[in-house]
Amino acid sequence: MGYYLSVDGGGSKTAYLITDRMGRVCASNVTQGCTYSVMGKELVCEILSEGAKETLRVAGISPDDLIYAVWGISCFGEYEEMDRYLTGKLTELLPCDMYFCNDVEIGLAGSLLLHFGIHVVAGTGAIVMGKDKEGRTARANGWHEDFSDEGSGYWLGLKTLSLFARQADFRERRSFLYELMRERCGLGRDMDVVSFYQEQLRGKRKETAAMQEVLLMAAKLGDESAVRIYEMAAYELAQSVRGVAGQLGLMNEKTQVSCCGGIFRCGSFILDPFSRYVEQMGFVLRPPGLSPLGGGILLAADRDGRQVREMIENLRQHEAGICDFDMED
Repeated sequence: MGYYLSVDGGGSKTAYLITDRMGRVCASNVTQGCTYSVMGKELVCEILSEGAKETLRVAGISPDDLIYAVWGISCFGEYEEMDRYLTGKLTELLPCDMYFCNDVEIGLAGSLLLHFGIHVVAGTGAIVMGKDKEGRTARANGWHEDFSDEGSGYWLGLKTLSLFARQADFRERRSFLYELMRERCGLGRDMDVVSFYQEQLRGKRKETAAMQEVLLMAAKLGDESAVRIYEMAAYELAQSVRGVAGQLGLMNEKTQVSCCGGIFRCGSFILDPFSRYVEQMGFVLRPPGLSPLGGGILLAADRDGRQVREMIENLRQHEAGICDFDMED
């Protein structure tokens, strides 16, 4: 019969999906996240290899049964040495044909069902990718968490810390966020936030991104300062959409834009301003058609020369209830 493997390696988790050639799900699996820049190539390779082998075991099939594997991996395409190492090792793991790409590419394929348009991911990290009618692709944002990850959970976590500092020394009026941060971080005095950052957050993307939860709590309590930061995040993500559209000549098209990732769980605080910015550019915001994992399966089938229409319906049945803005990075 033959099977496809799709892997979505993000900053928070790595997910695996095996289907048959009709898109009927045989097995799925979730392991820890994998990020080159944080973990290094050996650990990332180990996570991906062990996760794939376990998913094959759950499906009850051997590596020889796979026809195509699509690996969507965070940071892929950004570090040549690591890319070469990973593709070499994983090619040895499975005897099937393979395609390696950044995880945003499988998100784009799934969200727009292989059609042209632009896809926004805002989870622990943020990245935007688009494809035009000729199949050319372009991306924006997501260069590195230290200098270009605007609109991500990590970026919002740092903004939360910055806002606390500004309120602590009265550069801004103190609000709900100030008190929530003192409670969340267990601060005896405001300056203790420095040691909290050094000991608990510095160099830890996921933990820093989790500070955004304090921002969301403050926004829900009506904190105007917190709401303003979500507006800033929406603007930055929209500017990334504009950047991709400009690269691909899509500014004069009614281009479809989709989005996924944990930041969009913040609901109207992020979605309302983001929708407004996207619509002002003449684009159409739509929910994703399938998850990134589903997108990996579509890419595998397309490269295998299969028609994907019936597969889409089978994958949608499997993903019923999860294919919305609530998907992580």
